[in-house]
Amino acid sequence: MFSKMRARVLPASQRRSLKELACDLYLSSGDATSKRSAFWSTLTLSSVIAAGGVLTDSTATVIGAMIIAPLSTPIMGIALGSVQRRRPGSAMVVLLACLPVIAVGMVMSLVLPSDFDLLSDSQISSRTSPGLMDLIAALATGFAGAVALARRDVAAVLPGVAIAISLVPPLVVVGVCLGQMSGWLALGALVLFVSSLFALVLGGMVVFASLGYGVEADKAAGGPPEGHTPSWPCCSSSCSSR
Repeated sequence: MFSKMRARVLPASQRRSLKELACDLYLSSGDATSKRSAFWSTLTLSSVIAAGGVLTDSTATVIGAMIIAPLSTPIMGIALGSVQRRRPGSAMVVLLACLPVIAVGMVMSLVLPSDFDLLSDSQISSRTSPGLMDLIAALATGFAGAVALARRDVAAVLPGVAIAISLVPPLVVVGVCLGQMSGWLALGALVLFVSSLFALVLGGMVVFASLGYGVEADKAAGGPPEGHTPSWPCCSSSCSSR
C-alpha cells in the first residue's frame, strides 16, 4: 500500500535521480565555483530587497526578495544529506549565510529614526511572535519543497515553493531589530527562523526518505567502509570538462 501511495505522489516517469538532486542541492558538487558565486550574489541582493520591503512595510517587495532568495537550496541539501547520512557542507553554508543577511538588516535599519516603533511595521511584528501555525506551515512547506524537487514536471510551482520556503525575511528582521537595539524582538525573529529551519529540514527528510533516496544512496555507495567519504556526484554538463 505504501509503494502505491509513493507511486501516486511520485510516478517513476517523473522521479528525478539522486544524482540530479545532489547536483541541484549541493553547492560542493559540479561547478562549485559558479554555484557559490551565484548563491552569494543572489543572497546579498535578496537580503537588500527584503530589508527594503521590511522597512517600507511592503509585502510585494518582500515577496520579490523571497522569489530570488537561494537559501532553500542548502536547506533542502541538509535534508537530502541527512537521508544519505552524508555531510555535503550544506549546514555550514546555511550558518554562514545567516551572517550577511543579518548584517544587511542591521545596516539598513540605520535609516530609521531612534524612536521608530518596530511593532507598527506589519512585516516586523508578524515575524517576531512565532506561533504553532508558523511551525505547521514550515513543515508543510518542507513537504512541498521536497516533492517539487523530486519531480520533473512541477517547475511551474517552484516559484510558489520558493516564496514559502524563504527564510531571508526573518533573518533581515533579526538584523533590523538588532540595529534598533531591540534584543527581545530580534530573539523572537531568530526563534521563528530556527524553528522554521528545523521544520523545513524535517519535512524534506521525511519526503526524501519516503521516496527511497536513502536506499538509493546506500546502493550507490556500495557499503563503503566506516569513515570513508565518497566523492559527490556532479552534473554531467559541468563535469564533462573535468
